[in-house]
Amino acid sequence: MPDMTAPVPPEWQLLAALDRLDLFDIPLEDAAPAFGCDQDWYGEHWQRQAGCGPCTSATILYYLALSRPEMASLYTLPAGSQEQFRLFMDQIWHYVTPGRMGVNEAGMLVDGVTRYAGTRGIGLEAAVFGIPGLTGSRLPLDQFRDFIVAGLSRQTPVAFLNLSNGKLDNLDSWHWVTVTALFCDPQGQLFAELSDSGEKKRVNLTLWYTTTRLGGAAVYFLPQKTQPG
Repeated sequence: MPDMTAPVPPEWQLLAALDRLDLFDIPLEDAAPAFGCDQDWYGEHWQRQAGCGPCTSATILYYLALSRPEMASLYTLPAGSQEQFRLFMDQIWHYVTPGRMGVNEAGMLVDGVTRYAGTRGIGLEAAVFGIPGLTGSRLPLDQFRDFIVAGLSRQTPVAFLNLSNGKLDNLDSWHWVTVTALFCDPQGQLFAELSDSGEKKRVNLTLWYTTTRLGGAAVYFLPQKTQPG
């Protein structure tokens, strides 16, 4: 198994990636920058336990705001500060609000993100790829690959919900993360690079897709063709 903390092997093929990965760098005091936000930055215990959905949403909205001038109103606080980002996470919590089971459905995240964007005068529409728990009910893996490539190629981060790890051992279950790049190794296995709890991680998506027992979802957001007037 490849070392998921090592540089990407040169023989791997890059299928798609975000252009402005530098926007994920959030300065921290006395530490290297975080790669995206961390739900542990929330102030309350329940928020830190259940905050992966709003945290992922905040990371995606921040990226869209800073990478697309027409979406700048999605983030109006000063950029480049952990404290300011924490305040933004609190704002997003009021829209992407975990229930007793967290944000355990794609629709909860989609509804909250689009409602928040609407308050900022931005119309967003979501593309959703559902992964059922029953293996036999899932679409082929290459359709999951194509969905992620489509989102990243449009320069929008992809939110990924993992409800159970299967045989994957380097990602929390019942958890949202942000996909920033997708690779394919010489054997045809897919590897996703992620922002997860303020860290950059790499996970074997092929292993996950073929062994997860509860499935999950992937979501990305695009501007509506007709913006609110």
